[in-house]
Amino acid sequence: MDPTLLSLLDSIPQKPPRSKLETHRELIRQLRRKGCTYRDIVRILRERVGLDVAVSTIHSFIKVRAKHRKQVQYELPPLEAESSVSTRMNPGDLASRIATSKQNQSGRKRNPNIFTLKRASR
Repeated sequence: MDPTLLSLLDSIPQKPPRSKLETHRELIRQLRRKGCTYRDIVRILRERVGLDVAVSTIHSFIKVRAKHRKQVQYELPPLEAESSVSTRMNPGDLASRIATSKQNQSGRKRNPNIFTLKRASR
């Protein structure tokens, strides 16, 4: 960067924090870590520090400064070797399994009232 621009940046004083809560940032952080609600923090700031703020102010202060946590990414387990788990089925084996299933179903009693629609008489 140009030396004149650097000197210009150095000559500009740093602005004070815009939020009145900034000076109490660490206190608010520790209270949240201890499980205090926003209402508890408002009460503590009012009683102990003499600072009167709204619950929504505390919420906004924390929300703006919160580190965005990455959501847990779910991963599938690694595939097992094909020798241990057969993912493909022989077409002949599949046909025999279907035939066996159909034979087992034909021996069962069927209830004719299941899944039948009756039309209303006109």
